[in-house]
Amino acid sequence: MENMEKTSIIKNVIMTANQYIFNKNNSNMILFQHQLDVLLGITSRGSDLKFFHPRNLLPTECLTVIIDILSETNDMKPSLVIKCLQLLRNLASEKEIRESFHESFNLTPVLVEIVKHNSGVNPLCMESLHLLQRITYGHKMVLQETYVQDLLEFIISHISDPAEDTTQVCLGLLVNLCKDNFAVQSHLKNMECSKDLRKTLLKHIMGAESSLDFIIYSFSVVTSVWLHDLEYDRIFKPSNMNQWFKSIFNIILKGDTWMSRRYGVDVFKEILKDGQIQAEFSKFSRLSAYIDGILKLIPSSTPETVVMVFELLLCFCSIEGLRGLICRSVMSTLDLGVRLQFSDMLIGPVNQVKEPLLAIVHWANQSPNTHEEAPMYALDFLTEIYEELIYSNTRLKYSVHADLILPVLLSSLNSEVDIDSEMCMPKKQCQKKVKSLQLLSVLSGEDDIRKKMVALFSPSVYTELLDFQLTNNRVTLHVSNVSVGAEDWSEDGVHIVIFCLELMSKLRKYMPNLDGLFCSLLQDSKLVPFLSAGLTSQDRTVLQTALQLFTIGTTLEAFPTVLIGDSMASCNARKKEAVENINTTAVTPGLLMKSMRTPSNSYNSTADFSRFSNGDQEASVQAIIDKMQTGLEVKDINRSEIIDIYEHKIQGYQTKENHLQDLLDAKTLALSQADRLIAQYRSRRAQYEAEAHKMRKLLKESELESEEHRERLNEIMLQKEKLSVELEQLSQEYQKLEHVAEEHQQLTTAYSDITQRYESSQKTLLSLKQELKTLTEMHEILQKHNESLKQQHDLASEQLSKLQEERKILSKQLKEKEGKLQEITKKYTKLESEFEKTEKERTELEVGLDKLRDKVNNTEQTKKQLQQQVSSLELVCKQHEADLLSKDEQIKELRTNLEKHTQIAALIHSLSSGKSESGASITK
Repeated sequence: MENMEKTSIIKNVIMTANQYIFNKNNSNMILFQHQLDVLLGITSRGSDLKFFHPRNLLPTECLTVIIDILSETNDMKPSLVIKCLQLLRNLASEKEIRESFHESFNLTPVLVEIVKHNSGVNPLCMESLHLLQRITYGHKMVLQETYVQDLLEFIISHISDPAEDTTQVCLGLLVNLCKDNFAVQSHLKNMECSKDLRKTLLKHIMGAESSLDFIIYSFSVVTSVWLHDLEYDRIFKPSNMNQWFKSIFNIILKGDTWMSRRYGVDVFKEILKDGQIQAEFSKFSRLSAYIDGILKLIPSSTPETVVMVFELLLCFCSIEGLRGLICRSVMSTLDLGVRLQFSDMLIGPVNQVKEPLLAIVHWANQSPNTHEEAPMYALDFLTEIYEELIYSNTRLKYSVHADLILPVLLSSLNSEVDIDSEMCMPKKQCQKKVKSLQLLSVLSGEDDIRKKMVALFSPSVYTELLDFQLTNNRVTLHVSNVSVGAEDWSEDGVHIVIFCLELMSKLRKYMPNLDGLFCSLLQDSKLVPFLSAGLTSQDRTVLQTALQLFTIGTTLEAFPTVLIGDSMASCNARKKEAVENINTTAVTPGLLMKSMRTPSNSYNSTADFSRFSNGDQEASVQAIIDKMQTGLEVKDINRSEIIDIYEHKIQGYQTKENHLQDLLDAKTLALSQADRLIAQYRSRRAQYEAEAHKMRKLLKESELESEEHRERLNEIMLQKEKLSVELEQLSQEYQKLEHVAEEHQQLTTAYSDITQRYESSQKTLLSLKQELKTLTEMHEILQKHNESLKQQHDLASEQLSKLQEERKILSKQLKEKEGKLQEITKKYTKLESEFEKTEKERTELEVGLDKLRDKVNNTEQTKKQLQQQVSSLELVCKQHEADLLSKDEQIKELRTNLEKHTQIAALIHSLSSGKSESGASITK
């Protein structure tokens, strides 16, 4: 339903745009603006833009109409142009649509014309420049084009003044024009204002108040134009490189916009091509800290930023010595104890994952239909990491990661490739399968991971992969249901077959029944086009793996070596023919109708060429067949060998015939699609004529209605006088409404105050929620403490009961002692008299006691000193005892060794005595 709504909205935009082109009045412009607003609302929500892919007919027509309108900006209002530019800018967030703007729809010169006619700082010029910056990124511009020269003049004139609002965008555009473009770089060097431009760029780089965007844009221009010049050796000298590295890392980690981060990564990729800068970069002191910061961006960023991070990390991995550092930083934060929760972590969103490795695997698990490039880069980065781990000494520690990665790779291989749906991208799905197979081949180099792989993967995984390619790939020359304009994923399918066979060759010794399956597949003739395509591939890794498979196959008996040679020759011929034949190039959206008319002619020309080139060969073959039938003997050659040779040639001709038949089917499909387009055009034309007929009828009806309206006008004039009286009454009511409006303004101010209070209350609510969490945690702690207190209470109650029993016993003892007290009181009276006598004696004794106390203090001090000496002597004794124990053990060992030696000596003595006795007996 959503796609139907979107197609209806696009149709409405096309219809209103055509109405505005044919009749540029205000009503048509308002209708067109309304439809543009609806389309802007759909594209600016961050929704999926695949429905607007240029391969589809309706979006192509819509974009061509909008760009045609933009090319006639002289007769348009700026508000309409800005809306068209905003729509194109929203669509430019999709990579393929953005590339088609420059390559197919030729939008760049149109935007340059808009900038030329609106050179002042206004919203129209700024919107055009921002769109130009996004479109021209990654494209090489031709300096000889007039619009490129005009754009360069505009950019250079606005870069010199940093106070202008367009300076930052112009710097970004200059970066796009200079990147990998020698003509533009030499033009900038040879300009009259080249020195002024360099000074302004250096001011932006060195300026303390410059923003991060200014610094990275200026640094990008300097590196692309003047990196290898002698004048700029002082900028790129080793003492300055650490500062540049810090600033570029800070821009990537804390950039103002995504474009500034993107240019920061591009600068790293450019400057690290230089050997001296690579050496300085590997010595950079804070490199590990910055790599940790970049890895933390993976779980907390958008897919575009994640792709940028992976590009940067892969660039670092290509530098010698840095891959191990990156690998250690990835593995240092991973907790190996949580591997049971791996599957749960991959189900949730990526921003809930903290560990970089889990986030990388999370991105690798994503579908290429939703995230085109992020899963591919994640798999490439995982391949680099595990190559470093497996081929280093630390591989045994990290084999547990197979529990995390192998299920992800298995689901990637088992996922179906939808080749019929327009919304799916089979090419990206095949590329993900290729990268998954490459990672599996790397993981198979470790014994523990290989065991887990053998237990998890069944042979049906490989057979399903290969069967799908053998039945649906265009390389097999038996596929007829190929739609024109669809993605060509045949080359990626060849890579799937090659790397799948390579993985099977590595695992066939360890997996049961896989060796026989692998040998039977290599001997199957259906595999011939795939091996020949791999052996003629331009990719080095594919060619090497295909050669390894070919060498394995040559050891088998039924390996089709001759068929592979013929297929390789036909592949090379097809490639040469594709280069020479212009009609077989890819169909672009701008030349759709033109390419639809050419297939029949191209087919006829190829057929005539094949007849002309193969006529002599057919005549010679026919002559040899006639000679063999008449019984003429051919010298030095066996007839069976001749028959085998010509059977192989006939098979080669059959493959060529099948290829031509597939081309013919594709051309007929293109013709049928062209017929459908013509039928659609005719039906639309009939609809437009019917609508025009309706419009004529409506015009006549409107003329009749206008006459009736004139009669009504007279009546209305009479009513006007009556309404004047009512107007006076309404003026009084208007004054009342003004009072109401003042009250409304007061209410709005009160409402604003309430909203502020509401926001503050929300903030307090959030803080209270956090406090609630902490209180709940405290409550749990207190509950645990309460349980411990209960246990203590039980113990205390038991002790109380015991104390009560003791209290009873003590009360009895008290009564007994009270009786004794009475007796003691009697004795006390007697003692008082004696006490008075003793007090006198006590005073005399106290004097003697004071003297004795002084002597006691002296003796206590001497006692403490002696105790300290005794403790130290005890420690020394303990040490001596430990040494004596160790020496006793050594003596015991020596005694055992002595006993062994004595036994050995006794044995030797006995043996020697036996020999001597035997010798004496012999002499006798």
